[in-house]
Amino acid sequence: MKERRNTQPAVVRCKLVLVGEVQCGKTAMLQVLAKDCYPETYVPTVFENYTACLELEDHRVELSLWDTSGSPYYDNVRPLCYSDSDAVLLCFDISRPETLDSAAKKWKTEILDYCPSTRMLLIGCKTDLRTDFSTLMELSNQKQTPISHEQGSAVAKQLGAEAYLECSAFTSEKSVHSIFRTTSLACLNKLNPPVKSKSPTRSLSKRLLHLPSKSELISSTFKKERAKSCSVM
Repeated sequence: MKERRNTQPAVVRCKLVLVGEVQCGKTAMLQVLAKDCYPETYVPTVFENYTACLELEDHRVELSLWDTSGSPYYDNVRPLCYSDSDAVLLCFDISRPETLDSAAKKWKTEILDYCPSTRMLLIGCKTDLRTDFSTLMELSNQKQTPISHEQGSAVAKQLGAEAYLECSAFTSEKSVHSIFRTTSLACLNKLNPPVKSKSPTRSLSKRLLHLPSKSELISSTFKKERAKSCSVM
């Protein structure tokens, strides 16, 4: 008889960075995935780090998830989070069309500036609000409608995103898990190859960098702001 071998799944570590406008749904997604709970109250994010594990075919994927603030106040320190990332999830709020506009105008530019060779996925958050009556009425008063799947998909193609995905952290835990499974597949090169750039796609064998603490990030911003205020005009 052949000896039965106990093969352990290969462990792959992926660093994923979530970016997008304030209150677009980044933190809710991460808390549903990592903590299995939906945040009932909104607490502004500075910078947070979550971890999660996924069993994916013959791999065990260990995710290091970086939640960033969309506030312009942190524009100077946010780039620290992009270093050594395997994928960037560019998020927007389906019920706020302006957040998709900023994805194309601000966030895509920032991603290209600091991690041009990193895979990017466009994520439409809060799909439950697409049919929410009060949301529809509010948008109607502004002569707007929620972003449709077709609109999101079209923008994703324009941005060169690897995929366009949608979820509702409030009503569908499954949709959240699907996003991170798809992103993990992208990191394992099992989706379509990313758009070619001047730099080769990063290897996943590298070690993850240490996440700067909140105090380090805030201190960095404070020093820069103080330096500006002390400049001689």
